[in-house]
Amino acid sequence: MHSCAKQTRTHRGSHKRRGAGGHSSRLQPRAHPSSHRSLRPHSHGHGHSSDARRVAAQKAPQPAPSTAALLASVLATACQNTELTPNAANLQAVAAATLCLVNQERARHGELPLRLNAQLEEAAEEHSQEMVSQDYFAHIAPSGLTPLERVRETGYIPSPHDGYTIGENIAWGTLELSTPKAIVAAWIASPEHLANILEADYRDTAVGVAPAAPPSLGHGQQGAVYTQEFGVIVG
Repeated sequence: MHSCAKQTRTHRGSHKRRGAGGHSSRLQPRAHPSSHRSLRPHSHGHGHSSDARRVAAQKAPQPAPSTAALLASVLATACQNTELTPNAANLQAVAAATLCLVNQERARHGELPLRLNAQLEEAAEEHSQEMVSQDYFAHIAPSGLTPLERVRETGYIPSPHDGYTIGENIAWGTLELSTPKAIVAAWIASPEHLANILEADYRDTAVGVAPAAPPSLGHGQQGAVYTQEFGVIVG
């Protein structure tokens, strides 16, 4: 089993990257996650480049009763289709199961559920399909297109003057490790991916699934590629 992670934050044109990777036996099922984040500070702020500094923020207040009720509702609703192996006929159910599992993980940590966004869905589906058709696994496309540029092309960021935080988790898996349950478990097990899932600022999301692994990585096994986009716009 293999995992790799990558995060990028941008602040007024600057960025910081870090990553790690490895690989496993060709004959084993695989789940390979990776994460990415781009941030533009609010118009009145300066931002920061360290996840550790974000963790140092003061303790959040207790949730209001309405928020607590919403979180309880999310946790009480069983996620359906979490063990589906993706194919061309069930991608909508697979994406919905993935989002349900992500929102349950957020709820367990006191974070509000994310809402589905059509523009982020366009970016997520495009990226998953491209990783299969062009046989790569990375946040940045062979053309040089970055996650931020991919999301921007959909019109999700309405103005160059708006603040935003954009994040992306990707993963590919084969056989039983291509199910929503296995993919989300792999993301949760990685601090970088979990940081995207639990980011309190995010409000919007979408999951795009391609029902195949990149050919040079899947080695002919049945598999899938997942992309989850995260975002929030601050006007």
